[in-house]
Amino acid sequence: MADLKPGGAENLRTIMEIAGGNLKGATKVGTLHDLRIVLFDNDTKILFCTAYDGDWDAYIDDFATKIPQLMDIIFGNVEGWPGIKDPSVKQFIVDHQITATGWYVGVPHLTVNDVRRNDKIITGLNRAIDEANKI
Repeated sequence: MADLKPGGAENLRTIMEIAGGNLKGATKVGTLHDLRIVLFDNDTKILFCTAYDGDWDAYIDDFATKIPQLMDIIFGNVEGWPGIKDPSVKQFIVDHQITATGWYVGVPHLTVNDVRRNDKIITGLNRAIDEANKI
């Protein structure tokens, strides 16, 4: 959670409107399960919430190398944001992190890549079954 700059909420709403509310560019971060952005406290604060696989440092490095523009477009509206490629960014994130009080993972043994692979398998099987039923 972090404080927004004046006008930051309006900028973020415009960004989300242009993107149709979809941040699918984040798919490039292969360990990212989901991502949510919430504006609250009368548009003065942002909550950026994610679930991911693996090591935190590597995960943050992925944001910096795979979607740096998206991160800076979003967080450029946050007070004190140093920029995703700034060496101090990890400390900025740590300073604004809040550990979840509770957590649930429905399939903890599946990574994002496992889920994507399984989806391709099921899609292929369904296609084969549909084709076989046409015969």
